[in-house]
Amino acid sequence: MFKRNALLLVAGAAFFALDASAAAAQKKPTSTKRIPISKEAPGEVAPPRVDTITVYKTDTLRTPTVYVHDTTMRTVTVHDTLIQNVPITTRHFGGMYIGLGGGVGLPFGAIRTVNETGELAQVNIGYQGLKQALGVRVDGTWNHFSRNPTFSNLGVVGTHVDQASIFTGNANLRLNLPIFNATLGSSVRFIPYLLGGGSVVHYTDLRMKLDADGSNPNPGGFGDQHAVFATDANTTNTTGSNTDWGFNFGGGFGFHSGRKEIFIESRGIGFQHGDGDMFHRSWNVPIVFGVNFY
Repeated sequence: MFKRNALLLVAGAAFFALDASAAAAQKKPTSTKRIPISKEAPGEVAPPRVDTITVYKTDTLRTPTVYVHDTTMRTVTVHDTLIQNVPITTRHFGGMYIGLGGGVGLPFGAIRTVNETGELAQVNIGYQGLKQALGVRVDGTWNHFSRNPTFSNLGVVGTHVDQASIFTGNANLRLNLPIFNATLGSSVRFIPYLLGGGSVVHYTDLRMKLDADGSNPNPGGFGDQHAVFATDANTTNTTGSNTDWGFNFGGGFGFHSGRKEIFIESRGIGFQHGDGDMFHRSWNVPIVFGVNFY
């Protein structure tokens, strides 16, 4: 490529020189006198003319495409929401309280069989410090024993007898046991407790069994259970009412949260009617589910 371009340039220059000589020959000379040149000394001959041919080379340079990745520094602000769980501890209260409850009453002892299980209601008033082991409570219960059809009339034909009713008033001490209190966590205090004290029992139309032992196998009364109505006359086939002194003891479980305490409890309320030779001790056993409000 380079050689060909050089030859073309030389040929062009020669052609240009020949063309110039021909043109000069065609012109008519106007003078033969030599024009002196200041640099020439007298008698010197002018040097021959030298033509300089300059050859320019043009190279095409292909540079590869360079991709410049622009790195831009960016400040990114991230708003992070931090959720912190703060435990909320339930505040428990103690002191004066009032409570309501309900359940069933079970007959045992001298009133068993001739009476059946019946419904029961209870109301409580008491004082118990939150962390005090010993407290006081006064409560009242009312329950209806169901009738056993076998002993409905006690042999008195044509006589209809209502269900037996028992009203009990109890003055008690309550002992909270300091065990398993944190079993259910901090929101609910689990409180096992014992309960006991004195009782007064008033009953109406209550059937009771006469005591039948080896020395007196047939003391009287109605049916194979020797049933009578327990009244102030001790033994009678007519309805009536009576009041006896007694005692109670038992226990329960409290679930204390804030100003409320849910409880379930059971106890035996014992009383003796009349002469101990005529009747065994009677037991009213309530099972109560209720709530105390502090």
